[in-house]
Amino acid sequence: MAHQIKTKIPNPSLTRLLAIYHLLEQLERENVKSVSSSELGKILGFKPDSIRKDVSYLGEVGNFGGGYEVLKLKDHICGNLGLDRKRRTCVVGLGRLGTAILNYDDLNENGFSVIAGFDSNINKLETITTPVELFPAHEITEVVKKKGIEIGLIAVPARAAQETADRLIDGGIRGIINFSPVAIKAKNNVMIRNLDLLGECMILSTLLAFREKPADQVV
Repeated sequence: MAHQIKTKIPNPSLTRLLAIYHLLEQLERENVKSVSSSELGKILGFKPDSIRKDVSYLGEVGNFGGGYEVLKLKDHICGNLGLDRKRRTCVVGLGRLGTAILNYDDLNENGFSVIAGFDSNINKLETITTPVELFPAHEITEVVKKKGIEIGLIAVPARAAQETADRLIDGGIRGIINFSPVAIKAKNNVMIRNLDLLGECMILSTLLAFREKPADQVV
């Protein structure tokens, strides 16, 4: 029976649920049969009551000896969040980061079928070794339409990010993950996730600095 995908889950809860899901995958590989919310919280750094509340957004899952049955909870999260759906995906910008993403096996193993790669450098396309079909960047719109690609991963320089996004959107893309160091603007109800690697490093550095003693206090 098909699950009804939940749409009214707060973003913090969704983030925790996905973290729980990945941990459950690990526990399943380790042949762990059951786990409590306290154990999940200890490993992930979440409060047990937050975990129980997050899981409750997905409806009744039952319990197993006072905890959750690992396989049952994993499948429950998977079905209710639509993680079992296959998504056709492409990568634009085949520098070091883009090429690494292109050949990242975990994407395909988790339902994200990378079926196309794009780059503006034709010579680069001829030297990359990959089973994924490669195309020049000017063909993005046509290929996205033809192949029914839903998700685009952008790893191009900042100056090319918006133009790249526009080409993907014109092709009918439904969602974009942007690794370029600039925010891109959405249109046509396309969902965009801007992932700023440098920004995240700077945030972490700042948080570490808050924990560190000022230089004049170091013994």
